[in-house]
Amino acid sequence: RKPRQRFAPEKKKEDPPLILEQATVEAVPQHLEKLMAQYEENRKIPSAELLDLLIYLLALESGFVEEETYGEKRHLLKPVPAFSSFHALNVRLLSEQPVRYTNGFTINRMRLRTLLDKHAPEEASLVATLQSRLMTVNMGDDLMVTLSPAPQSNQPGYSICLSIGRYVLNVQAKKKPIYHRFRKLDELSYQLKQNIFQPMRSQQLMQMEQKLQPSLLGLPDELYDEIFRHLNPSQLKVVSRVNRQLQFYSKQAEKKRAKS
Repeated sequence: RKPRQRFAPEKKKEDPPLILEQATVEAVPQHLEKLMAQYEENRKIPSAELLDLLIYLLALESGFVEEETYGEKRHLLKPVPAFSSFHALNVRLLSEQPVRYTNGFTINRMRLRTLLDKHAPEEASLVATLQSRLMTVNMGDDLMVTLSPAPQSNQPGYSICLSIGRYVLNVQAKKKPIYHRFRKLDELSYQLKQNIFQPMRSQQLMQMEQKLQPSLLGLPDELYDEIFRHLNPSQLKVVSRVNRQLQFYSKQAEKKRAKS
């Protein structure tokens, strides 16, 4: 008898990291690969420009999108709840679009729009609250990054100074992807999200009186009916004593129950 041939179990392919903070030399997020694919023909990109591209990707991860791109792709974008900012499908879709900085000699600018869920109001005054202006200034070895609210706002902006060489190498290795020039992406992600993007998003949401943390008070209206129909009368009474908002939904549930 021939001995049975034994096959080594196949190694399960690991999923790529979701965000830049988790990137390694061996594995990077899909949206980084997609964006860098647009620049494969021009691999001799200055380090400052590559850092601008990384900043743009971190803006996408933080729930921002370039305004013109938002107008073109908004019908394809998924809602982003106030207590979150990252939606993988949105980021991958947007990373395939051209990066629209307005280029100056040493200054790049971009108009941003903050993504929210489908229940967010669209009044002109509130839409203006969701607009911001990203600006990067190349100072040689450093890049100054500023995110400001839309003009005529009295709200503060946020700035940070980044060392270009700390995050992007000057030399492009042959036969290696462009992203092999990137370093310390976890640190870069933390610095920009904590000091620029998250403070601006929180500031905008607070102006719109949105709930910043996941809670029972931040749910879409239709979910309250689904939740409250499982509560008995005594439980509805307890919930109604929490605040006016839950009292309103408790009474609505009682009325629907009485009709049925």
